[in-house]
Amino acid sequence: MTHFRLSLVLMAFAILSSGTAVPENQDTLKGGTIIGAIKDTTLLENYLSEVRVIFVKADGQEFETQSDEDGHFERASLPAGQYVVNIYKSGYEDRVGKRVSVIDDGRHYVPLTMNISKNPDDDSNRGGVLRFRAHNRTKSGGPIEGLEIIITGTVGIDPPVVTGITGVHGQYLSDKLSPGTYIVTLIKNDYHVVCPMTVHPDKITDAGISRPILDKNTDANVTPAPESDWSNVKNVIHGRIHEMIPLWPALSDVKVVIESADRIVFSDISNADGEYECRGLSAGRYLISLHKDGYIQKEGMPLIVTNNGNHGLWVTEEGMFVSYAVIADGSIFKLTHGMRKK
Repeated sequence: MTHFRLSLVLMAFAILSSGTAVPENQDTLKGGTIIGAIKDTTLLENYLSEVRVIFVKADGQEFETQSDEDGHFERASLPAGQYVVNIYKSGYEDRVGKRVSVIDDGRHYVPLTMNISKNPDDDSNRGGVLRFRAHNRTKSGGPIEGLEIIITGTVGIDPPVVTGITGVHGQYLSDKLSPGTYIVTLIKNDYHVVCPMTVHPDKITDAGISRPILDKNTDANVTPAPESDWSNVKNVIHGRIHEMIPLWPALSDVKVVIESADRIVFSDISNADGEYECRGLSAGRYLISLHKDGYIQKEGMPLIVTNNGNHGLWVTEEGMFVSYAVIADGSIFKLTHGMRKK
C-alpha cells in the first residue's frame, strides 16, 4: 500500500513538473481603462483628492476607485461597454451622469468637475463663469486668436454687455457674471455666429467653437463664392432634444417653434426619438423656443442660418451636459438641445 501511495505522489509530481497548465480565461485579459482628473469649479480650479469615482455599466455592474492627491484617478480592467461615471466627495455636490464608452485595450480620458456644496438657505447671488475655446478647422488647425466675443445679458442683468478677445491659445474667460441667460456673439473677419449660454452661481459654463477662420495672409488668395450661387438655397434643420440627466434620454412631445423677426416659420412636436425637422429656411436670423410641461422652457434661443454654413459650436453646463450644440455643414444644420425638469 505504501508503494502504491508513493507511485501516486510521483505521478502527480510528474504532471505538475511537465509544464502543462490549464489555459487562463481569456476574458480576464480584456477590458479598458478610464483615467481622468477632477477639479472644482472655482476660478482657481483646484484639483480634488479622495473623490469616490464609481463606474456604472449599462447592465448594472459597478466598479470604483478614488482620486489621488493630484486629483487624478485610474481604473483598469473595465469590461467593454457603456458606462455612466458618478463622483462623490463630502462638502461637494454629487456629480452623476458622465457617459463614456469603454473598448477592450482602450484608454479613455474623462475630465470631471465638482461644485462646492451650498447651504440651501444661502440666497447670496454669487456670480458664475463663462469660458470659451476657439479652434481653427483649416488645414493648418490650431487655436483662433483675436476672436471677438460679445456677451449680452437679458433685461435686469448687470452688467448688460461684456466684451473680450480670445488670446493666443484661443481661450477667453468671463467671471463673476450674474446668474441668468446670455446671448453670446462670436465674430472673426467675415464669420459671425451666436449662441445662448446660461450662467449658474459658482459654476462654470464651457463653450467651444470650431470654424474655418483663414489667416489674414491667405484671405486675399481665396475667392468667396458669389452670393448668387446660394440665392436659391433652402436650408434644413435636423434637431434632437434630450433630458439633461444620466444617459441623456430623448424628450418627446416638446413643442418646437422657430421664428424670424416678423413671423413663425415652423412649429412642430418632437417625436419619440426627440427629433424634429424644419426644411426650407432661407439664410437669416431665427429664434428657437422649446416648451414642455414640467420642464424649464427655453425661449428665444438665437440661430444664424447661413448659406453654405461651415462651423461647429457647443455649450456644456457644469462640465457634464451639452445644453446646446449646432453643426453647420453646407445647407444642413444639426442642432442638439438639452432640457431640465423644473
